[in-house]
Amino acid sequence: MGIVLDPKIRDNVLLPIFVVVVMTSMIRQSVMTIFKNDPKVDLKEVKQNSMLGRCKMLRAAHHFLTEKAFKTRKAYFVKKDVGVLVKSVPKAKDPMEALSGGGGDPMAAMGMMKGQMVFMVSQGLLAYWVSHLFSGFLVAKTPFPLTFQFKGMMQRGVDVTALEPGYVSSLCWYMFVMMSSHSLIGLVQSFVQKSDVEAEDPMMAMMGSMGGASPMMPGAGPDPAKVYKSEQDNLEMILHEFTLENIEVELWRKWRQER
Repeated sequence: MGIVLDPKIRDNVLLPIFVVVVMTSMIRQSVMTIFKNDPKVDLKEVKQNSMLGRCKMLRAAHHFLTEKAFKTRKAYFVKKDVGVLVKSVPKAKDPMEALSGGGGDPMAAMGMMKGQMVFMVSQGLLAYWVSHLFSGFLVAKTPFPLTFQFKGMMQRGVDVTALEPGYVSSLCWYMFVMMSSHSLIGLVQSFVQKSDVEAEDPMMAMMGSMGGASPMMPGAGPDPAKVYKSEQDNLEMILHEFTLENIEVELWRKWRQER
């Protein structure tokens, strides 16, 4: 069954839902930015990760170093009693101590809870507003045909069996605008202000916290002693060969042959 939509529905239902949801998302994003706390940085852990990164870079590009330069850098990491991978091995964190307060920032967790509360309250009020004022409206129609498998999703709140599945109900339109408002706001902001910092999508954050993607338990990471020992063994097993030996002569010969 096909029907003709009244143009007044566009002005009194479709556009108001779009404007209100987008404006609410902008206000909610600003409020969540106020509640968000910068996480505390463990300088000792940052220093360890930086040192391990340098070690991995040495293993990956050792063939570009001379024999003397490689041995000097290798000794800095693995020399007996003085190498940084030998003398400064960090101790593994106690999981019970991390759970009791040694791991994690309580202020960051509190800020996350406040942001989720703001998101839940705002979405609940918007859902009540749409379902109370605009329940039963058909606001749009897709420009392409759809199968009846999409009928329950596209026409939520409208129970007409003979209606074509291409018509969109007000509740479906609200859900679509709600899920795409963050990306739309980010697109507009990218033209207005030049910033490389991307705001976190509250919808994805909520789904991550309620779904199976739970954060790692404090203290449940890899054992630092084993990581240091593995890097030390990997450096010890390297058979160094300087690939740029006599590179000047090789370039000269190649140049002479091309002439």
